[in-house]
Amino acid sequence: MQKSIGVLGGTFNPIHNGHLAMARAALSQCNLSKVIFLPNGNPPHKTGEPIVAPEHRLNMVKLAIDGIDVFEVSDYEIKRTEPSYTVHTNRVFKLMYDCPVHFIIGADSLYTLSKWYRYDELMAECSFIVADRLSCHGSDVAKACSEHNQRGGSATLLSMPTIDVTSTDIRLIIKNGGNADEYLPSSVAEYIKAHNLYQSEV
Repeated sequence: MQKSIGVLGGTFNPIHNGHLAMARAALSQCNLSKVIFLPNGNPPHKTGEPIVAPEHRLNMVKLAIDGIDVFEVSDYEIKRTEPSYTVHTNRVFKLMYDCPVHFIIGADSLYTLSKWYRYDELMAECSFIVADRLSCHGSDVAKACSEHNQRGGSATLLSMPTIDVTSTDIRLIIKNGGNADEYLPSSVAEYIKAHNLYQSEV
């Protein structure tokens, strides 16, 4: 069977253990040769949300995956000044890596996929690997995957514990003076403290 790559995109504001768990599960269950972490540069769906500088988010991802041969980080989107859309990135990565590409997303993203840019093209061209995580949009992830596939899409549900922490939760903990180290790779926790990130709204 031909090996494929997984792409885990996100703001990574900051990257946390849940992201790494998603990547590991996708790698082991979906015949992937590697997982590429893809920090967003100018995420179109995050307008108005406080986001630390791209170089900090990129550095934190590099620290989180350091020493893990099957994980890589790409600065493709973070270098772009204009918004990046999955349907375009998918086409670029398929040409770049010359193999099937699967986007790893949380269930919260699957529930709102119909609102993504050029949804019809996305449905036809993109393959998704879905990890369960807490969401305000729905609760039956298996049903949502099945419905997506019945409409002609491709969505594979990972078998893994529900991810019950978000980057938003972590930022709030830090802003309020709490300790979020248990949710973070130790190198990322140290980086956040060294650079005084998330002490305020940004």
